[in-house]
Amino acid sequence: MKRSDLSTREVLTAIREHQFNAFQVLASKYPSKVVRAALTREAKAGRLEYGVSLDRPWLTPHGERQLDA
Repeated sequence: MKRSDLSTREVLTAIREHQFNAFQVLASKYPSKVVRAALTREAKAGRLEYGVSLDRPWLTPHGERQLDA
């Protein structure tokens, strides 16, 4: 599997629905390395932020708008 297998919409939806458990939910379907790469992609695009751990992200206003579009 590769990062592109995990879509932006799937990542953002998991964060919206599962909040700080989104990483665990996604990692049950995809390898954790792929999930971290996808989270990093979304953070660089400004759609999510995180504190000390990438495994605990939250949506930015830009990420919320992306989901609502």
